[in-house]
Amino acid sequence: MSHRILLLLAALTLGLTISQHQDKGSSCKTVDKEALCQGLGLLQVPSTLPLDIKTLDLSGNQLQSILTSPLGVYVALRHLDLSSNEISVLQPQVLQALPHLEHLNLAHNRLAVGTALSAGGLGYLPHVISLDLSGNSLYSGLVERLLGEAPSLRTLSLAENSLTRLTRHTFRGMPDLEWLDLHSNVLMDIEDGTFETLPRLAHLNLSRNSLTCISDFSLQQLRVLDLSRNSIEAFQTASEPPAELQLTWLDLRENKLLHFPDLTALPKLIYLNVSNNLIRLPAGQPQGKEDLQAPSEGWSAVPLSNPSWNASTHSLSQLLNLDLSYNEIELIPDSFLEHLTSLRFLNLSRNCLRAFAARHAGTLPCLLLLDLSHNALVALEMGTRVLGSLRTLLLQGNALQDLLPHTFTSLASLQRLNLQGNRITPCGGPTEPHSPHSCVTFSGIPTLCVLNMVDNEIETLPPGAFLHTPLTELDLSANPGLDVSAGALAGLEASLEVLALQGNGLTVLQVDLPCFRCLKRLNLAENHLSQLPAWTQAVSLEVLDLRNNSFSLLPGSAMGGLETSLRRLYLQGNPLSCCGNGWLAAQLHQGRVDVDATQDLTCRFGSQAQVALSHVRPEDCDQGGLKNVNLIIILTFTLVAAILLTTLATCCCIRRQKFNQQYKA
Repeated sequence: MSHRILLLLAALTLGLTISQHQDKGSSCKTVDKEALCQGLGLLQVPSTLPLDIKTLDLSGNQLQSILTSPLGVYVALRHLDLSSNEISVLQPQVLQALPHLEHLNLAHNRLAVGTALSAGGLGYLPHVISLDLSGNSLYSGLVERLLGEAPSLRTLSLAENSLTRLTRHTFRGMPDLEWLDLHSNVLMDIEDGTFETLPRLAHLNLSRNSLTCISDFSLQQLRVLDLSRNSIEAFQTASEPPAELQLTWLDLRENKLLHFPDLTALPKLIYLNVSNNLIRLPAGQPQGKEDLQAPSEGWSAVPLSNPSWNASTHSLSQLLNLDLSYNEIELIPDSFLEHLTSLRFLNLSRNCLRAFAARHAGTLPCLLLLDLSHNALVALEMGTRVLGSLRTLLLQGNALQDLLPHTFTSLASLQRLNLQGNRITPCGGPTEPHSPHSCVTFSGIPTLCVLNMVDNEIETLPPGAFLHTPLTELDLSANPGLDVSAGALAGLEASLEVLALQGNGLTVLQVDLPCFRCLKRLNLAENHLSQLPAWTQAVSLEVLDLRNNSFSLLPGSAMGGLETSLRRLYLQGNPLSCCGNGWLAAQLHQGRVDVDATQDLTCRFGSQAQVALSHVRPEDCDQGGLKNVNLIIILTFTLVAAILLTTLATCCCIRRQKFNQQYKA
């Protein structure tokens, strides 16, 4: 009897659960023939949706099996999203019941377990255009049983599975496939002819696998190939490809390449990324300037073939973007740059370069950005009429010191120059005598707008250092002991918008700041300044950083011109006086200027302990003034009384002396 009661309770519970989930199905949102049922905790496909829906999103539920009923009633479906469920069972012919299905997403399910593969896998998919099977723990052999005929399929994702090998049978029945994603598997072997059965394949992603070598590459139809984050030691194209290769985009970053790849057969390549590898020139090359003329054959020493360097680099004539960062490159041969006539972006940062030269006229004529940062550069040579289009030159983190004075003036289009962390000294203006030490000219560069000279151990900034150079941003921070001469920033009054002089130990600022009418951001933090020039007229300054200086007063007579423009004021770390800062108090209380960390900003009443500036009221200073006045009155009264008493005592003494004299007489 008790067993019957338990069975009855179980049946009731199951019925209630199914009823609840059916109710959840009714909560799907239906808009313009789209049924959105994601994240509702459904255990089965809802059966109460409109029969003419074209899109059904069931992602993020708890589905475990997909049955012909009720899914088969939605015969108009074109988009079906079943991703992020727990599906392990596909009823035979369930997908064939949807004759118009074009897009199917089964990502992040459990297709590798259960009975999903027991009856022919996905079966015949005549109209499906895109199929996503990523994140299903699929392994080699299993995929071939799962995939069926899909003559219209163009996009297939098998990413984030457990594939170790691909064969020429893996992608049979997919003649129109154009985009194939296999990233984040464990692929170690790809059988010859695997991709030859895909004549339309244009985009192939093999990143995050375990491939070690690409030899005899000859996929003439491929345009985009991502091989990043493997263990590839060599990349070699076929010596005699059957037809001209169409590859335009090749990503080989984060591999184990020892040499620059042989790209002779890739004339249409426009993007190449070989960063984060082990590329370097063969050992035994001479060190110094002569190594810039070193033979170029070693640069592309490929074990299986060694074409002439000129032929190899000539194939890069269409290249637009080349990333060689994070390698072990010690030099760049002149011949390497010679044929890069279309290159716009060249990244050589984080290598071992000690010198870089562009000597010959017309070198890299289209280059817009050159990144040589974080190397070991001590020499930089720029010939005339080189890098004619260069706009950005990044040289931070090197050891540049003894450069020719006109190193940068020959760059006709230079707009941004970063020299942070070098040892470059600016020369004075055209009429100023050059420093006894080697210096570099930054005047007379009509295109230069942004200059970073942070941490260059600059001792003196001479007058006219930037004449006829319309800088908008100038950063001279972290040059301790810097002496900014009068007129050092002359010529920038009509262009400069950002000026940083942080951490230079300045005690006096010999810059007439109010004359810089375009200045919007000014950083004077971490100096020893106690006074500022008076801004008596309205200017454009929006941000003023005065942290960690020696300011006690910011009087309105000096700051009044900033009221209409100033938006942000940094003042922490200054010995501010609680009284006498009426202008600052007005900004705080009226909210016209956002003062950083107002609650932590402190001030002093004379020699008293620090108090929060935000707690100071005007009457506090008035009371303090009244106390001072009372004290003065008391002191004055005491002094007058003392004088009167002294005078009275003196008179008494004189009268007594006269009386004594008369008495004796």
